[in-house]
Amino acid sequence: MRSKIILYPVLILMTVFGLWGTGSVPVQAQQDELDTVLARSAANSFLITLLRPELSNTMKFYLLDSVNRDDIMAAFAENPASSFEITDADWVSDVTYQVKAVLQPGNRPIAVYTGKYNGRWRIEGIDLALTSPAAEAVPATAEAGAAAEATVSPGRPATHDNGGGQLVFQTKSSGDIYIINADGTGLRRITQGIDPQLSPDGSKIVFTRWEPRYELFTINVDGSSEQVWARDWRQMKSPTWSADGARLVFSYQNGGRLEDEYHRIHILNTILSGEKIRIPREARDVEERNGIIYYRIPADAHWYLKQVDLNTGELSDLYTERHSYGPTGHPIQANQVIHKVDTGITLHNLDSNTAQVVTDDHRDHTPVISPDGQKVAVAYWQDGHWEIHTMNSDGSNRQRLTETPLTVVAENTPLVSEVVAGKSRFVPAANPHWNNAAPVWSPDGSKLAFLTDRTGKWEIWIMNADGSGQRPMFPAGTLDGTTLDYAGVDERMLSWQ
Repeated sequence: MRSKIILYPVLILMTVFGLWGTGSVPVQAQQDELDTVLARSAANSFLITLLRPELSNTMKFYLLDSVNRDDIMAAFAENPASSFEITDADWVSDVTYQVKAVLQPGNRPIAVYTGKYNGRWRIEGIDLALTSPAAEAVPATAEAGAAAEATVSPGRPATHDNGGGQLVFQTKSSGDIYIINADGTGLRRITQGIDPQLSPDGSKIVFTRWEPRYELFTINVDGSSEQVWARDWRQMKSPTWSADGARLVFSYQNGGRLEDEYHRIHILNTILSGEKIRIPREARDVEERNGIIYYRIPADAHWYLKQVDLNTGELSDLYTERHSYGPTGHPIQANQVIHKVDTGITLHNLDSNTAQVVTDDHRDHTPVISPDGQKVAVAYWQDGHWEIHTMNSDGSNRQRLTETPLTVVAENTPLVSEVVAGKSRFVPAANPHWNNAAPVWSPDGSKLAFLTDRTGKWEIWIMNADGSGQRPMFPAGTLDGTTLDYAGVDERMLSWQ
């Protein structure tokens, strides 16, 4: 909980970073407690406006412009509420406070999300059940093949401020592939595979499988008409559509070193021989034990890109660097894909086979371009964890959107004692940071969906394009029965059209 005061080791961190005030209570803790009171008050006042039609104009004072007041008013015109009871309230992120309540009559659950905008607490999102929740099975398509295995979620409260479209996600690389409406309704299993992506018109999904052989597939969103487009290219991954839906581009592994190498250097022998101790830049797990340096050189598989013409079925190579992978089609330019290379991110022209550098930071991964073509979002490998950054399409104006609060870092950094050279010292036990990865733009470009493990497990969250309003994308229980697992190997977990 945000208002919780941790005296150790937070006290140390606050002192080091100048966050400790002159009074008996830390200044930041005082501000956190005040923020909690104000955030809850804003949510409570908004809930009151729902009960009293004469206060409908006052509702505008609390709502962000991105929250549709007309939809809320229409819902309560059909099903007015006479009272509410707050059942839970807590911080769901460092900047967003959630208040859960039950509306009467009908025991309708509602969740209100508040955030601070220009110094004022306002409502940035609402989860609202339009009617009393009831489980109602939606029959699966009675088509042969993968369609017959589709499953549909029971009725859940819809989330109305996520935007439109459908979200496709995989539970893990080579796991189950699901589709769900952006408002949290209509969850259905489609098939099993790797790195799914919706077609530009939202009618099909492309994906790959590695078992029983390497293959590239498309399938209709209802699970029918699975079709193979390419076979036997090693470890085909990250298939993507061109903006006109006429081409598919994918990465595949071809050559290079497929196994890790393990090395050691005898320090004394090296010095006596007159040689310098050299540890390669790509070395990992470097450590010294008893006068010997041990390190590992990770496997260096070579990755390239191919494209498939869906009109002719013709398969052709793209002339790229030998570490080119994770392509995503440009949403407007049908002849361009953005993809990862060793040194950063590149925009590739499919027709001319030329490349334009977007970033030269090797820590940028899984790039995706906004629907208007103006922005790029990436997962950024930063100090042992993932964060989400955005930038202009030319790589300028980089913005960091996600960050673990200092209090969370302190709470999750237990100090472990170890003996070194006969003396005790204290070291952090583990990396305490949240991971935020696999970003994808909403169809209108106003939001980003992403994966985060900040609650202790991987979940799908959503935020505004500027990083504000971070919260779970779907109401609790919507994805019951599914478990997400992000391995950090540039897999595509989400696609939104």
